[in-house]
Amino acid sequence: MTIYYASNFDSAATGSLPAGWANGAGTWQVGTVAPTGAHTNSFGSVGHVDGDVALLSGVAAVADMQLSFTQKIPGLTATAAPMVGALLRMDAAYANGYAILVDQTGTLGALRFLVFRRLGGSFGFVGASGAIAGISFAASDTVTLRAQIAGSTISLKLWPTGIAEPAAWQYSVSDASITAPGHAGLYYALDTAGSATMAVCDVVLSDLPSLAVTPPSGVVAGAAMVVSGTYAGQDPAGLNVAFDGGAYAAAASPAIGGGAFSFSVTSPASGAHTVSVQEAGDASVVGTASFTASSGAISVTTPAGAIAGQAMIVSGFYSGVVPSGLDVAFDGGAFTAAPSPAIGGGAYSFTVTAPAIGPHTVSVRETGFPSLSAASGSFTARLAPNDAAMLYSPFGWNVQAASATTANAGSGFRTLFTGVICVLTFDVSGMVTPASQLWWRIDNGPWTQATLAASITCSVPAATAGNADVPYHLLEVVVKSITETQNRWNAGASARVAFTGLSLSAGALVAAPRAAPLRLLVFGDSLTEGVRTLGEAASLDTDRNDATLGWAFRLGALLGAEVGVVGFGGQGLLAGGSGNVPALGGSFASLYAGTSRSFGPAPDLVVIDIGANDGVADTVAAMTGVLNGLIAACPAKPIAVLRPFNGAQAANLQAAIALCSAPAACHWIDTTGLFDPALGADAIGLHPSGPNNIAAIAPQIAALLRPLVAGGSAAPPGFRPGFRQSLLA
Repeated sequence: MTIYYASNFDSAATGSLPAGWANGAGTWQVGTVAPTGAHTNSFGSVGHVDGDVALLSGVAAVADMQLSFTQKIPGLTATAAPMVGALLRMDAAYANGYAILVDQTGTLGALRFLVFRRLGGSFGFVGASGAIAGISFAASDTVTLRAQIAGSTISLKLWPTGIAEPAAWQYSVSDASITAPGHAGLYYALDTAGSATMAVCDVVLSDLPSLAVTPPSGVVAGAAMVVSGTYAGQDPAGLNVAFDGGAYAAAASPAIGGGAFSFSVTSPASGAHTVSVQEAGDASVVGTASFTASSGAISVTTPAGAIAGQAMIVSGFYSGVVPSGLDVAFDGGAFTAAPSPAIGGGAYSFTVTAPAIGPHTVSVRETGFPSLSAASGSFTARLAPNDAAMLYSPFGWNVQAASATTANAGSGFRTLFTGVICVLTFDVSGMVTPASQLWWRIDNGPWTQATLAASITCSVPAATAGNADVPYHLLEVVVKSITETQNRWNAGASARVAFTGLSLSAGALVAAPRAAPLRLLVFGDSLTEGVRTLGEAASLDTDRNDATLGWAFRLGALLGAEVGVVGFGGQGLLAGGSGNVPALGGSFASLYAGTSRSFGPAPDLVVIDIGANDGVADTVAAMTGVLNGLIAACPAKPIAVLRPFNGAQAANLQAAIALCSAPAACHWIDTTGLFDPALGADAIGLHPSGPNNIAAIAPQIAALLRPLVAGGSAAPPGFRPGFRQSLLA
């Protein structure tokens, strides 16, 4: 509401005409006669003449207005009620407008309203009310007159101090004679012979009161709901509320002020409703809004498999009204709209970007129903398998956003991380029995063996945990063994290792370790894979085998290289390997069935140890094909062909070197005498023990290979100069 004018006259000088007022008839001044309440001044006619008029012409003319003021009734008789009346929509010349007077009905204390129109300077009768119901007035009462004109309707109230303002207008009458904007004013109505001293206080002129209700949102049936909105006009003395056109009831403890209101009330049953708010002192001032109450609930399924910075699915269930939309928040933060949620059948799902590395919760609420919300249990956003901080051994991993997968024992990875939480996660949904095994260690602590599981917790050593001088910790993981007895090549359940990420402390930082300067790729059979390096006593092959005790894995440390170990027990040039692995010609270009091997960046050296499983078969063509394929995949890179330790296929392998497309790139490495079974071997004398591999065989092979990767000219024993081509030549 806009207040055009408000004054109690206390700040005006007595004996003066207040600013904004003009004498339409008679003389009006500020005085000290009969002020109301705690006021000292009042405003009245000096001459006390019936028909004296004061016009508030200093305020711009308006058509619709509400005027209120207080006064003391100087005296009453059964036939007379001297009181100041109201003028509405009166022009400045006091020629056209409406006058509202108060009169006795013939019964002492029973007052009524009289409404007149003034046209061309003459009054005409419009209408009169009956006695104001329920109120008996007495001389010396302080009363408030509220008069309003809206369109063609004049509405009136009169009540004494000490009772609440009536909720409804006591009298309304319509007249369309005067429509032009005008001014408010005061009319001195003695309604009796002689004179009477009358004056008014607390004059307020405003536009029409109004009330608007904000459509409630997030309403849950039977729960507390907030009803709020705005109003124009004087502050309501109170508010009433009703649902769906029903009976009004007083709103409990409403907050009212500054043109706004709010209060709480219990919401109705689920479904569509209206809520109406009414000013307690003016039943005509009403606002109504529509809303929907939900009887539903919502839940959030704790996410699994979240990878920091990548897409994650948030899902759950709801009951009651189908949500019009969903909002999402992480860790109790601000809600934002969920993007394109799928909602229906009591379930929902949507995709968002997972938060940073560490533990989190996710909350979902129904759009428009903030109280219908739920939070998940704690979940962890993992470091992505394809994060740049992860350093994988080369040539053996299929690294993707969701998982990094290998079919090779001896494959590994490492990374640097902060914090003290370190949990490896794997997809074991298709893992066969016996499950694959791995080694892990942190900060060069002891290697710890673990059987593959959905999660494996790794502990930071006490010496470096919480040590401010050691902000980053080095995690190293190596696949120890993959069973030869189950599928590890074809689709479906398999023994392959699928690493799905790393769970770390909240806010953890990661960094990539530096790679060794050289890259080696070693193809081979069970000797390359590390079969029986732990002897033959254990019943499960995964317990007998350890790739880290194989000579091939050891080459990395001896030559300063990142080494990719691709060994499959039972494999040959013609013989397929265990676990559905094809012969080398059908497998060297693949990580496993349907997944190609990347040869880039190209290895600095390719090492091949094959043939022990081919017996006396003619393998020349098969080996020639393998060499040509590797020459094409790794152009200008040296390829070392090792004589199998048992000497099998030596002649055929050398023949294939001579027949391949680049014989100068291929190098025959004579391993005669490098394997001494007396230092450790299996019962058939074919597979070296782990200590034999590490202490004797690997150093000798490394010495034979070193000239190929170091550009050296010295030719160690067993190295055939006729087939050597230096890496730098």
